[in-house]
Amino acid sequence: MANGKPTLHHLENSQSQLVLWLLEELGIEYDLVIHKRVQNRAPPALKEVHPLGKSPTLVTPGGRVLTERSAISLWLINEYDEGARFRLPPSSGSAGEDAVREDQLLSLGGSTLAPLLMIKLILGLAVRQAPLLARPLVRAVRHALDRAFLDAELALVFGYLDAQLAEGGEDRAWFLGTAQPTRADFCLLWYVDWAAQWGWTDFDRYPRLKAFRARCTERPAWKAALEKGGGYNLKFWS
Repeated sequence: MANGKPTLHHLENSQSQLVLWLLEELGIEYDLVIHKRVQNRAPPALKEVHPLGKSPTLVTPGGRVLTERSAISLWLINEYDEGARFRLPPSSGSAGEDAVREDQLLSLGGSTLAPLLMIKLILGLAVRQAPLLARPLVRAVRHALDRAFLDAELALVFGYLDAQLAEGGEDRAWFLGTAQPTRADFCLLWYVDWAAQWGWTDFDRYPRLKAFRARCTERPAWKAALEKGGGYNLKFWS
């Protein structure tokens, strides 16, 4: 942008909240454009920024339009994290796997967890929107899919993530064992929040993930982002 600041096009009650959190952690100046949902969907105005009309969308000071939470986080950290607080440590020996491990965790979220959670959402909405007489049948189908597939798969993935927050028998604050959150933490919180707010997963079964979520949401930058973001209720469809 002409003023030398990045601009975040932020949709209320969406994963854009995680990018807003990162911006607050970085402590930089930025412009914030808040978009309100229209009938629970992203408004047409977002398509004027990017053809997909999704959020988060970040416009860099040079006018480049970035989408996707992970890519935006990567750009922001590379561009503005001057103290390297949120970057991976330099590779050395076995630590050289950290960048690969970060990509693995990010891919796990996007390609494995996200589809499972989206199916849970769609099935739940199908029950709510089904005609009254058909609703018991739709509800039975949903329960059958939950028991046969979805709940076990979610338990498998969240169990794996819970285990990643420990090393050598000791719990650690962040997924890559760093002193501060990295891109993996900024991005993976979304899936934990999504499942937690909808009640699809009992995080008492995953105490490290539960503590991770609390640790993120207790940070001053998270609280500041909540105040600016216009809402983070992921059950707005319920």
